[in-house]
Amino acid sequence: MKKYCSLFLLLAINFYFSQQTEGLKRIKEKYDTQIQEIKNKYAEDSLKVSSRKLAKVTLKKNDDIYNLNAQRNNEYLEEAAKIKAAYKPSEKQSGSKSKSDNETSAKHLDGAESFKKEISDNMYTYGISLKGKVESRVSFAIEKDGSITFVNAKGNNEKFNKQAELAVLLTQKKWEPATRDHEPVVSYMGFPISLNFD
Repeated sequence: MKKYCSLFLLLAINFYFSQQTEGLKRIKEKYDTQIQEIKNKYAEDSLKVSSRKLAKVTLKKNDDIYNLNAQRNNEYLEEAAKIKAAYKPSEKQSGSKSKSDNETSAKHLDGAESFKKEISDNMYTYGISLKGKVESRVSFAIEKDGSITFVNAKGNNEKFNKQAELAVLLTQKKWEPATRDHEPVVSYMGFPISLNFD
């Protein structure tokens, strides 16, 4: 009976986190649609105005898109906070434990450089007004199905930390999970993120 309860709990947790990931996807789709509608509207409008007024139309379009991106980012951050608050680690790996021959590390399917680029593309830094270099150490859990369900960033700037967490959560591709004795296991990874603000 205990085995079945554990299995049910594991399935319920996986379902909950897949729903959370779906929440991020729904937010992305909603705003992508709205941004495309703005681009289409202004493309039509730009054909109807003189070249002198075209600069004003372009500025208005860019301002509308900027505002939508800021709204999307706020909704993303709210959803990411819900994901973080709900996550309870199911397994913990010991950093001091030596790796056996029957263990493999998690791997991103497109490689580490592709993962870093996707994180860079996902970083929304417009709401952060800083000078100089800002750093954060990001750690995350890779579940047995290869999905990322928990991200935690530590650094001196809380806004930057939240954006770094969100950038990792917004990555699209699953990982090849770590294995122990040829069975998938939850694993934890970490890396630094830094940006220079002018």
